[in-house]
Amino acid sequence: MFNVADALRLVMSQRILCVGDLMLDEFVYGDVLRVSPEAPTPILAIKREEKVIGGAGNVARNIVSLGARCVFIGVVGQDDAGGMVGRALDEFKPAIEPHLVVDRSRPTTRKARFVSEHYSAHLLRADWEVATPVSREIEDQVIAHATEALPRVGAVVLSDYAKGVLTPRVIRAVIDEARKLGKPVSYLNDANAAALWGHYAIFGSNSRETSISSVIGTGNGGGVILEGNVVKGKNGFGGELGHVLIPYQSIAGTGGIKPECNCGRTGDL
Repeated sequence: MFNVADALRLVMSQRILCVGDLMLDEFVYGDVLRVSPEAPTPILAIKREEKVIGGAGNVARNIVSLGARCVFIGVVGQDDAGGMVGRALDEFKPAIEPHLVVDRSRPTTRKARFVSEHYSAHLLRADWEVATPVSREIEDQVIAHATEALPRVGAVVLSDYAKGVLTPRVIRAVIDEARKLGKPVSYLNDANAAALWGHYAIFGSNSRETSISSVIGTGNGGGVILEGNVVKGKNGFGGELGHVLIPYQSIAGTGGIKPECNCGRTGDL
C-alpha cells in the first residue's frame, strides 16, 4: 500500500529536475476608499507590495521546502522582471540550481494582482506575457540544460502553465532521455499534453484541466495524480480538496478510469 509519509521521507534524499514556465508574481495591497470620478472604478490607495517567484519557480521552491534539492530550468526575458526572478532564485542556492535561458523576443511572464486588504477583495490582475511556443533556438538550450542535468537527478517534474516553454519537442526530448536513464517523470497542470499521458509516471492537473483531459485515458505510466475536487479510483486515496493517487494497475489498458467523486456521480476519466 502506498504510504505518503514514507514517500516524503524519500523525497528528502533526492535531487529533482524541474523544467517549466517561470513567472514573477506581484501582489499590490491597499485600501479602497472611493470610486474614481473618471469611471465606475475603485481607486486603490497602495500600502505595500510583494514580489515572489511564481509558476514553475514556485514548484521548485516547494520541492526544496520538502527537503530535496532542485535543478531548475526556465526561460526569462531580457528585462527587469527576469533579473528579479534570477536574483530571487540565486538566494535559494545551493538548494536550487537555476539554469535560466534568456529569450530576447518575449518578456518575462509577470502577473500583478491588486488586492483591497480591508475588503479582502482581489480587484484586478494584470499580465505581461507572450504565450506562444518558444523558438527552436530556445528549445535547443532548454533541452541541452535538461540533458546535462538528467544523469544527476532522481526524478523529473515538467511544470506547464501553457506559456510556451514546454513545447511538444521539449517534452518529448526530456521524456525520451529520462526513460533511457530510468527516471520517473511527473507532468503538472496543462491539459493540452494529455495525449502524452502514457509516457508519464504521474499526471497532475486542476479540476478544470482534468475535465478537459479526462477523455483521453492512459497507459504505460506508473500512476496518475489528479489535483482539485475529489476523484477516487480503485485503491486510490484523496482529501476533499487535495490530491488523489490512482495506482497504475487501476488504469492500465482500460482507456479510462471509473472514478467516484464527492458529488456522488461516476464517469470515465
